[in-house]
Amino acid sequence: MRRSLYASLALSVCAVAAPACAAEWHVQQIDAPARVTAIETVDGQVQVNAGGLWYRVVLQGQDVGLNFVDRLPAAKTPEGGLPDGRVAVGTRDIARAWFAEPTDAYDHGVLGDKIEASALVIERRDGRRDTVRLNADAVFEDLEPRLVDLDGDGHDSVVVVKSYLKRGSALAVIAERKGKSDIVAETPPLGAPHQWLNPAGFADFNGDGKIDIALVRQPHVVGMLELWSWIGGTLRKTADIPDTANHIIGSRALNMSAAADFDGDKLADVAVPSHDRGALRFLSFTPVHEIASVPLPAKAVTNLGLVAVENSPPAVVIGLADGSLVIVRRD
Repeated sequence: MRRSLYASLALSVCAVAAPACAAEWHVQQIDAPARVTAIETVDGQVQVNAGGLWYRVVLQGQDVGLNFVDRLPAAKTPEGGLPDGRVAVGTRDIARAWFAEPTDAYDHGVLGDKIEASALVIERRDGRRDTVRLNADAVFEDLEPRLVDLDGDGHDSVVVVKSYLKRGSALAVIAERKGKSDIVAETPPLGAPHQWLNPAGFADFNGDGKIDIALVRQPHVVGMLELWSWIGGTLRKTADIPDTANHIIGSRALNMSAAADFDGDKLADVAVPSHDRGALRFLSFTPVHEIASVPLPAKAVTNLGLVAVENSPPAVVIGLADGSLVIVRRD
């Protein structure tokens, strides 16, 4: 294992006087064999692409290293699927879900090209398939569906980004009703073409025992972290926090944020870069406040990866614009 280097940033950066904030947060550099270009989480393990090869992040005490794993398993695109899309694999009644029926009807290109999906395919555990097709006024401006049990009934819903050609993006929830899958709720569209949002995490953020949805509204321009809760069969915005970003224009990295308990209060929080991507912010919704803001040596550019730390909140692994790799952790 390569021995890691400590960056000069070792700061006490707590924004409130909570018990978890008495400790320091550190940025620690991880030695990488080449420029880091991507981070993915596979079966709970953080994998890092450096120089075109993949490595697994290994944490032992204060030492952090990379173990060579060759390459990620190649994912086969289902017939008719979005060429750059990903298949979501579920553990409940939905076995798989993916975007399909590519279309060039929307010219935004925020995800790297101007090909989006006009349909979503849902494959259930019993092999039955449903296809949800949008009207001609909207596309799925997304790469991978998210399978989430929003109401705690043991059945997954599918959460997606739906973009109207003339009214911008909305967050949509697709569920089975009377034997057919369809959109059962969505947030109001942002209002104009090319205005987009990106989900930031799914967890019980407010302590009501149900899964909430965190998203960043217009991460490239506005950068507002919003909390949406499933209440009475609809989505309602219950909180927001400014100065965040979880996507870069043209990138296919949609997971530049992560949900976990970072302050030790048994409720999930959100780790997300600041809007200029120069700091990593840890944010709580109970009540709304900043747990910590940790300056980074360079701008964040990759997905975030969570690494378990014994007797401490998870550490966060990030690839930076200068090609370096760092881990942000609390003492």
